Amino acid sequence: MQYLQRPRPHEYAGVRGPRPRPPWRELQRRDPVQFFRLQASRAFAISHSARDVGRTVRSSKRKFEWRFSLGPRGSEKVVELYISVVSGKRLLMYDGSEILHITSSKDKLHHEWRIDGAHTCKLAAVYDSFELSIDTVPFHQLQQRQTCTAAEADRLDGRALETAQRMASVATTPPPPTEEDLEQLARCVMYADARCTRENALKFLAKRNFDPEEAVKAYTAMRDATPDQLGEDAFVEEGERSDSPIKETSAPPPVPPRSPVVSRPLVARGGTVTLADGTVIHSSMAPGLPPRSTTLPPAPAGDLLGFS
Repeated sequence: MQYLQRPRPHEYAGVRGPRPRPPWRELQRRDPVQFFRLQASRAFAISHSARDVGRTVRSSKRKFEWRFSLGPRGSEKVVELYISVVSGKRLLMYDGSEILHITSSKDKLHHEWRIDGAHTCKLAAVYDSFELSIDTVPFHQLQQRQTCTAAEADRLDGRALETAQRMASVATTPPPPTEEDLEQLARCVMYADARCTRENALKFLAKRNFDPEEAVKAYTAMRDATPDQLGEDAFVEEGERSDSPIKETSAPPPVPPRSPVVSRPLVARGGTVTLADGTVIHSSMAPGLPPRSTTLPPAPAGDLLGFS
């Protein structure tokens, strides 16, 4: 039963389906105006369908689908519900991501979750059918996006942008990513680079301020580099560049010249001094010795033996 198979959360190397989205907290950190603009937009209904999707017996499995958008010009969002009539299994998905999975038909379907950190969706069973509501408004009571004129769309977009700018100016710093956010960011990295492991994805995300695009670039640079270009720890940057873990090769700095040695007079501070002829003089009684001269003094006038 292909529609009711649960994905394996511990194996991200084979991430399939649509590209995973970063969590809404990351959108708030990067672009607060866009985040609050999404919050200020109301939902518009696009379409709703219910059909049989069983392989052998078409009526053995049913699929319910709701399509809507946040704002008159927002991106299309999809809520899907798969039901097995025989086993009673139910699978709820939002934009390709699993929201709820029930394996028993005795459990009553009544689930509520938040989308994009701003709006609340609730799906409940009503007799033999199901009803989706967004921000406490039933889906069949939402305004159809096809009926929204261009002038009304411009007015709603302008109001949402004005509200977003006012909210972003007084917003506080968002909280750090949670464990669930880190798992979603790791999926984003491993979707772009299938050979990256979950542990490496989490390490590169921590180094790149939890930006999945920068983490993918850094991991690709490390993976394609030669061993002599990598440091002892590939996750610690060296050199001036901070966007690549590859070691920067540069010439060693020049050695500064040595300072010249200045000769100082020799003064005995303590102990005894022994002269060349064996005479011992106490240093407390000996005067300071003059500095040594490199040139010999001129010989006195007269003969070589010093006699007049």
